[in-house]
Amino acid sequence: MDGNKLHMSGLINSYTPEQLKDIFGAHPQIDTIVLGQMPGSIDDEANLAGAAWVAARGVKTYLPQEGSIASGATYFFLVGKRRVVEEGAEVGVHSWADVTGVTARDLPRDDPAHERYIGFYEGIGWTRAQAEAFYFFTIEKAPAEDIYLMTPQEMLATGLATEVVPANH
Repeated sequence: MDGNKLHMSGLINSYTPEQLKDIFGAHPQIDTIVLGQMPGSIDDEANLAGAAWVAARGVKTYLPQEGSIASGATYFFLVGKRRVVEEGAEVGVHSWADVTGVTARDLPRDDPAHERYIGFYEGIGWTRAQAEAFYFFTIEKAPAEDIYLMTPQEMLATGLATEVVPANH
């Protein structure tokens, strides 16, 4: 905690939703979440549940120049009503794979498996068109075993960021 800012880093896991509820309960003044080094999530269900809960709080998410988010942490960043990225920060996206090895790229666009993520984006306030555009962008840019680093222009064009600002350093 730093005043009204919650700083997060590390992997999102099954404890994250309850930890967030506890932190917000103890610090109701939180209006900004600053993401540091967050390589992703090891529990997609917990990540999406925790992210949806935070989205309802109406906070801003902020990714500083030294920040790096990827995979499930990128979904978490999307919960901000305002999503600010400093130039130099890294945002990585890729396709998902399930435990059997099936990936999002293996499925046709109308497969119901995509709805889990598209529905998440809609649930945090995105239109259906925005949700589908961003989701399919992420799975088409890199396979599950790789990562694609978005450009600042792509962050703005896809809606991932509402603002890209000069680094404060």
